[in-house]
Amino acid sequence: MTALDNVALGVVLLIIGGVCTGFQGPLNGRLAMSTSGSFSAFLSFALGFWPLLIYFLADTRGGRSIDWPETTKHTPAYAWLGGLFGSIFVLVLTLVIHRRGASITNGLIVVTQLIISVVIDQAGAFDNEQHDCGGLRGGGLACMIVGIALVTLY
Repeated sequence: MTALDNVALGVVLLIIGGVCTGFQGPLNGRLAMSTSGSFSAFLSFALGFWPLLIYFLADTRGGRSIDWPETTKHTPAYAWLGGLFGSIFVLVLTLVIHRRGASITNGLIVVTQLIISVVIDQAGAFDNEQHDCGGLRGGGLACMIVGIALVTLY
């Protein structure tokens, strides 16, 4: 068991991630207004590369704790595409946020992420644990959709 298995720590880290995501879009959008959306998205990843590299090197003892031949042999091809989706996300966010506003943009992103997440959980896709979408889970999703509709329309 690691420190990340602690539920309270996990919640705190997710809240920190949410705060960072909430700031990332407006800051990247503002930079895009002065430069370009493509530069702002690029810089976001270029700056983010360094703390991720430092964490990776510390976490994996410089990459030595990963059996790379086995990992590449047994990891499905789709598992390596997360960064591609992340870069598209950052670029789209950077291009749209200063035109639509932070609440609408981030709200639509969160609701869309939740819808996709429920579909992935329902299917047990990408080796995630399968969770049915029914009852309260489906009701919560519906409330989120209604909530973003209200934020968007009013």
